[in-house]
Amino acid sequence: MRLRYRLYALSACLVLASCLSTVKGEKHKHFWDGRKDFEKRQTLEAYKRDTLPAIEKFQTRLSQAGAGVFKRDGGVSDRSCGKNNVGREYWNSGGRGRNIDAAIAIKYGDQILVPAGFTKKVVKKYDNGDVALSWYNVGDGGFVSVIITANTATAFGTTGIHYVSGCRPTDGSTTPPPSPVPTEEWTAPEPLTPGTAPPSAQTPTDAQTPS
Repeated sequence: MRLRYRLYALSACLVLASCLSTVKGEKHKHFWDGRKDFEKRQTLEAYKRDTLPAIEKFQTRLSQAGAGVFKRDGGVSDRSCGKNNVGREYWNSGGRGRNIDAAIAIKYGDQILVPAGFTKKVVKKYDNGDVALSWYNVGDGGFVSVIITANTATAFGTTGIHYVSGCRPTDGSTTPPPSPVPTEEWTAPEPLTPGTAPPSAQTPTDAQTPS
């Protein structure tokens, strides 16, 4: 299963032309790093303060739409990056829940992630029914990836999510996110019946928007 996720991530990378920057002298630069000059990108602290809440809201919407609890199969970390390791980037393997309709994920991604700066969307559909979705912040860098695998005769499908900030300048504090980031599992904010979506997932209101 993990191999499938890695292959889909690579496929999305190839759609964007290259996994590594083609800029001479910038072999340290990856496809998820922003096109802006390094010093002009949103800082890592601002990303955690202003952008992560939107990603968490998006993940909550997927939970409410039927994905339920997202069980983590990787870690959360800040890493050194960039030329001479002067930058920092945030990695989060948001985990996997039950599979949902890709159209719902696209709907909430466009509603929540695009206004948060992830304006380039890549949709890749496979013959076996799997769907790989990615939203990229072209200027400041970073992406949110959702991979939905189909049910088969031997296994239930899943909805997996992970996100990376891209290499950004930092004030050195690597300020943590404003809300707790789960280390074991993501719990849906309301009870769900397997395979169904509550009304809040169909027509979210301000009162239902996670804080």
